[in-house]
Amino acid sequence: MRSWLKYKLASQAWPDPDTDMLIKSTLLPPDRAQEYWRKWKSQNDIDECTWPQFKILARFSGRLPEIDRECPEIPRLHGMAKALWTNSQLQLNRAAVTLDLLTEAEIPVYLMKTAALEALNMTKLTRRVTSDIDLIVKRKDLRRTLEILFEHGWNGPKNVDDAVERCRYHPGVNLKKGLPEEKTDSDVDVHHQPVHMPFMSDSLMEQFWKRAVPGKFRGRSVFLPAPEELLVITAMQGIRRFVPSHKSSGLWAFDIVEILSTQQLNWDTVLQVAEQSNGSWALLSCLSYLQNELDFEIDQSVLDRLAKQVSANMEAMMFYAQSPTYGVSKALNLPLREVVLLRLHKRFCREGYLASQNW
Repeated sequence: MRSWLKYKLASQAWPDPDTDMLIKSTLLPPDRAQEYWRKWKSQNDIDECTWPQFKILARFSGRLPEIDRECPEIPRLHGMAKALWTNSQLQLNRAAVTLDLLTEAEIPVYLMKTAALEALNMTKLTRRVTSDIDLIVKRKDLRRTLEILFEHGWNGPKNVDDAVERCRYHPGVNLKKGLPEEKTDSDVDVHHQPVHMPFMSDSLMEQFWKRAVPGKFRGRSVFLPAPEELLVITAMQGIRRFVPSHKSSGLWAFDIVEILSTQQLNWDTVLQVAEQSNGSWALLSCLSYLQNELDFEIDQSVLDRLAKQVSANMEAMMFYAQSPTYGVSKALNLPLREVVLLRLHKRFCREGYLASQNW
C-alpha cells in the first residue's frame, strides 16, 4: 500500500469539522484560535453540543476572555466548567476508595486514562472533566478484585460470576455505587486489558506490567503506564467513535499533546508497543492529525516508520471498524463498520473465552 494512501486512510479517524474547530480554538495560538472559534460559534449552538464537545468547551472556557472577550456565553461557560470539574473531583475522590480496598488486599493496580495522567503530574489537567477511575488488575486477580468491590457496595452485573463472565468477552466491566441525587455516586471501570480490541495475550499484558512505573494517585500507591504504553493506549482508545454520535470525541488530542510535551519517549519502544498491540494505525492517525492540523512538531521519521509498519491486515480492519463516521458517507460507512466490528468482537470473544478458563 502506497504511503500517501496510508496517510489518507489514517485520517478517517480525525475529528469531525465541528469538533476539529473546537480543538483548534483551544490549542492553537490566540490569533488562529480566534478564527476557528468565531467560525464554530457561527455554525453551532452550545445547547446542541455532544457530551465530548461540552468537555472541550470546559477546557476552552479558560481562554475565552483572551479569544472572545465580548462573548455573552463567558459567564455560562465558566460556571459550567467549574460545576463539571468540581463534581468530577468529588466523584473521583469517592471512586478512589477502591484503591484503598485493593491495596489492603495486596492486589496491584495499574491506572489508565485521566487517573494515570493526573498521577504522572501532567501540567494542563485544569478543567479536564471526568467522573470515573479506569484501572487494570492482573487477570489472576480479577475475580478477587470483583468480589472485594461487590462486598463493599459497588455493583453492575447482578453478581461476581456475571461480572467475570462479561470480562471474558470485553476488556472489563463498569461498576457503580451510590446515587447522583444524593451525591454519593462513584464510578469505576475494572479492566484486565487497556483497549477494547484486540484481545491482548497474557504474555503481552505481562510486558505492560513489567514496564509499569510506580506512582501516587491522591496519596495512594499505584502502578502507571510507561510513557510509551500511555501514548499507544491513548491513541487506540482515542480513535474509537463516540456513541451515539459515532463521531470522534477529540479529547485524545489534548491528552496526546500533554504526553508528548511532558514525557521523555523512546520512539523505538513506542513503535514496538504499537506493533505488538495492533495500534500502529491508531497512532499514525493521531500523530498525523497533530502534525497536519495543530502544527505540533512530530519527527517525520517517526511517522514514516509508522507508515511502513502499518499494513492491510486485521489491524486495519479493527481501525476501520472502530473509526468515527459522519456526513454523507455515514449511511454507508456505519452499517459496514458495524458488520466488521461484530465479526472482530466474535474473534475477541473466542480468544477471551479460551484464555479465561482459570479466571
